[in-house]
Amino acid sequence: MKAPLVVAIVIVALVGAVAGFYFYDRFNGDSTSSCSDPASISSHVYNPYRLQIVKPCITASGTVDRVIEEADGDVHLRTNLDQAYSNLTNSGNQGYPQYGDLVVEIICVNTPSQTDAIPACQNYTNQIPVPSAGQHITITGPYVLDTDHSYWAEIHPVYSLVIG
Repeated sequence: MKAPLVVAIVIVALVGAVAGFYFYDRFNGDSTSSCSDPASISSHVYNPYRLQIVKPCITASGTVDRVIEEADGDVHLRTNLDQAYSNLTNSGNQGYPQYGDLVVEIICVNTPSQTDAIPACQNYTNQIPVPSAGQHITITGPYVLDTDHSYWAEIHPVYSLVIG
């Protein structure tokens, strides 16, 4: 009688552990095991020293509020995250200029007009699609804090982006 009870307790514990890992991963970004840096995108980040890596790779989703072309050639997507990922923004993302949105940064989309940013984009051609405001996106890339901009949270650079 004791052996079936022990087996049942072990099974319940295992199911609980698996469910716990699933939900932790679901609400804290995807694991790094499914992530890669295609075309060594990270090596083309302008002034990478300012980015403090929180997680080497996460996946999140939300709706693009605004598309902003920057002088360094990058495009910022101010993204209103889906509820499951709302924990990714911080106090640096509140108020002007992010208004609570996560910064999602696609690098080297345009030719930089900012002279000191030109070398970062050399020998790199962006392959990441740029969505329009109002579109729902799923993005994967490093989750970082931008120490030059109020430590706001970003996914920078974007490794992959799916529209829809």
